[in-house]
Amino acid sequence: MADGNSQSTPAHAPAAAADWETRARRLEALCGLAAESAAMVDADRIWDGLCRRLPAVLGAGAAALSTPLIEQPRAWVAGEWSVGAHELAALVAAPAAEGGRVEVGGGAGFVFPLHHAGDAMGTLLVAWRTPSDADDEMHALAGMLAGQAAAGLSNARAYARLTEAAVRRERFFSAMSHDLRTPITAIVGYSELLADGIVGELNGQQHDMVERICQVSGHLSQLVNDILDLAKLDAGRMEFNCEEVSLGALVDDALVVVEPQARSKGLDLRTEVDPLRDEMLCVDPPRVRQVLVNLLSNAVKFTEAGAVAVAAGCEGGRAWIEVRDTGPGLPYGSEEAVFEEFLQLGSGPKIKGEAGSGLGLAISRRLARAMGGDLVARNAPPAGAAFTFVLPARGE
Repeated sequence: MADGNSQSTPAHAPAAAADWETRARRLEALCGLAAESAAMVDADRIWDGLCRRLPAVLGAGAAALSTPLIEQPRAWVAGEWSVGAHELAALVAAPAAEGGRVEVGGGAGFVFPLHHAGDAMGTLLVAWRTPSDADDEMHALAGMLAGQAAAGLSNARAYARLTEAAVRRERFFSAMSHDLRTPITAIVGYSELLADGIVGELNGQQHDMVERICQVSGHLSQLVNDILDLAKLDAGRMEFNCEEVSLGALVDDALVVVEPQARSKGLDLRTEVDPLRDEMLCVDPPRVRQVLVNLLSNAVKFTEAGAVAVAAGCEGGRAWIEVRDTGPGLPYGSEEAVFEEFLQLGSGPKIKGEAGSGLGLAISRRLARAMGGDLVARNAPPAGAAFTFVLPARGE
């Protein structure tokens, strides 16, 4: 004969199943809310979203949040309960032990100080109309969410601090760049006057030394520009002005800059863009030119003999420009590492001896991506490297 418990099991099965289903949905909603809080980088959105959705997720009558007094004091109150917002705000602002139980307008709730890594984030209050609803299970669930919310708020604060630091750095470099450019421009100008013989003829050794001054000054000027661009990109303050321009014009403008350098090394500059020369793009021409000149200059610099070729194409609504060379190529496995800031890679002594700051490719990729495109690198057998600059085509 079956015992009494066995006989009662079928009758309670539907209720138990419904209870477990409710708990499963609640946990799923809590996990989703915690994930959203962790993914956000705006503290106000975390506060607002958490406070508005928490009562429904936990079946509570009300929820309230407050920021610490060391910041601008603010409070969020949400829920369908008629308990006054001022009463909730007073409870949430009052000191309480972690997870402390409080009485709220005939009901009950829990107060959770939100802290992460020693930093106070604020205080969370969750309240139920019926005191018995504020049980151990609700306490555990609300406490778990409070911990996740504190971590999300900590991330949002860290992001805000990083953003502020990047903006301050960009402002510093913007102010400093003028003071740096002025003496550099003077050095370049006087050096060119000396090289041109304006103040008297120079002998061979003197002329070589003046030429070296011009080269180093130019490199220093470019370094200042690179650091300023990097600071603007970090701060999200790089501006782009899109214009309609032909693909051929973009390539030609960049080739003109590097042609003397290529000719001095006896390199052949090849273009393979004629079929798409008249393809119209909507881009920022100076920034596209900056990327292309950097790619072409690198190709010429690291190629001792042979050619540098520029090809182009359009596919799937996007245009691409590829720069290939017959140099030593990229070190094995460095296709991504070449885009790291201040990092110079080489596969031989000639490459290691080339001047450079290690910023050109890093800035070029970030510019490409900021414009909605990309920049990728690969080795191009039988010899050399290839860099593909992807841009949005007209209308994208």
